[in-house]
Amino acid sequence: MMSGKNIYIEELISDEQIQLGIALLNRQYEQRLSKATMTVSSIRDNRIRFFGCFTDNKLTAVFGLTLHNCASEINYSHLFNHLEFENGQVATIGQFAAINRINVKTLYGVLFDTAQRLGLETLYGILTKNETFYIHYLAATIHKRNCDVDVGTEVPVTAFSMQCRELAPRTQSFLRRSPVRVFEQHNSMLKIHSSDKHTSDSAWGSYQRAFSQVVTSVQQQLYQEIADQLNDQVMDSGCGPAHLLKFIENKSIEYHGIDQSPLMVAGAKATIAELGFANANAQLGFSEQLYCNGKGFKTICSINSLYAAAHPIEQLKHLANQLAVGGTLWLANPNPNMNMTKMTELLKSEAQYWGAPPSLTISVSINFA
Repeated sequence: MMSGKNIYIEELISDEQIQLGIALLNRQYEQRLSKATMTVSSIRDNRIRFFGCFTDNKLTAVFGLTLHNCASEINYSHLFNHLEFENGQVATIGQFAAINRINVKTLYGVLFDTAQRLGLETLYGILTKNETFYIHYLAATIHKRNCDVDVGTEVPVTAFSMQCRELAPRTQSFLRRSPVRVFEQHNSMLKIHSSDKHTSDSAWGSYQRAFSQVVTSVQQQLYQEIADQLNDQVMDSGCGPAHLLKFIENKSIEYHGIDQSPLMVAGAKATIAELGFANANAQLGFSEQLYCNGKGFKTICSINSLYAAAHPIEQLKHLANQLAVGGTLWLANPNPNMNMTKMTELLKSEAQYWGAPPSLTISVSINFA
């Protein structure tokens, strides 16, 4: 069994997805907020963007964000200081529920990352418990206690806000973030679109088929150097057909591969099965949505994949945020200054090295297309 499970975040959009999130929400709310039930209609009618955190494909947490152009649009706006009502995108946070399979730091890391990706400056909300936690770790500002708000049961209600664009030092420390590790606004990264050009067979199908069996000499040297230094869990961003595993002798190492091409993921799963890695997995999706549930990944690899990312700067910052303290990020990208003459020489060299198998011939034709 894997010791460090990974978390994947996805916006819940379809009725079926929202129902799954509501089921988790209502189960937890029944314990303390007996009348605070949600429905698909209430989620949609209130323009709530609903997000789910999945641990090994099982939903372990949900939260909702309602975006506003200014703070004065917020429900219960009378609870907050009117002097803070400045124009700018803000949101109310709600519909928050989680089970104990997700690490608290990871959960709030997901929340702040999502807010930053949406370009939000401030999150507003109400609390019914854990006020000290929000103040101490998340630098929450308390606006009013014992609010006259009906949340479905007789509990104290506190109005609060959190700055999410620039995190306070203690929040950075708690979430393992540096001041520069913040996201730009890319709403699309929070959704999975099956028709996206970055996941389509037409974009990556021929590439996957051509390169699944070919590992160039330069790549072999790099993979071997990485493999020689691995002793803990590793995240392989843009894993392709999981070539890295071919150079790792320890079959029990914890490996998390992720790629945005279904064919690449299929190739990675085939490699995992063929080589007999017991604690390895590969999943379809964006690296920006994968989180380590715990202390972070000791090693993260991005080998010839960052250049293909829809938002490479966001992805790079996210990978840095997922590193454990003292961890290593291996980054390799194609040389943008490579000319055709040099490429021809290298490919001829590889043909001699490989004996010119059919897959290499296809690779050559693709590179010169």
